[in-house]
Amino acid sequence: MKSQLLLSMAIFLVGASPSIHADILLGAPGVAAGTRIATRVPFKIDHEITGSYKFVFSGIQAKGDTLGAPGASGTNGNGGQFHLKAGVSASGGTNTSERVGQIEFRNIQEYNTAPLKTILITPAAVFKATSAPIDIEITWQGGGNAHKPNGIFNVLGEYQKDPPIPTGSLSFASGQWILEDSPNPAGVATIVRE
Repeated sequence: MKSQLLLSMAIFLVGASPSIHADILLGAPGVAAGTRIATRVPFKIDHEITGSYKFVFSGIQAKGDTLGAPGASGTNGNGGQFHLKAGVSASGGTNTSERVGQIEFRNIQEYNTAPLKTILITPAAVFKATSAPIDIEITWQGGGNAHKPNGIFNVLGEYQKDPPIPTGSLSFASGQWILEDSPNPAGVATIVRE
């Protein structure tokens, strides 16, 4: 009976203790908020946006904190570098190849105290469909010595699912036109996209 009571108390205490976990929220244009989360380091998380018209990759940004790091490569338990890297690429039908951005934190203390760190890509990488929709592949990566990190890690840019609605004008000389006789009546048509 005594051992059952001790076992029950141990199970209760373990179940009642708050769990400490890591959450780095990963964001990007076209990615629903909160759907991509890194729960440990190292991590590599991919996300595909299918059937897209345009994606602009203009930079990355990160901010967060961590409990510390194992190892002796830093002082006071800072344990060395923590780095975050993001890449964007597209399937065929675009003339832009993969682009990558990376943010480095010298040690955990810098990660814990740094303001929002932003790295811009100049010029921005534009992935744009030419004749058919493209698929965008976004990859977030994190590595180094960070124990249970929290924070945000965003890909900056712009996402456009569909091409803009065509605008323009169609004009013909005055008179009557019968299209059955000629499928190509005289006149000028101008349609502009973007």
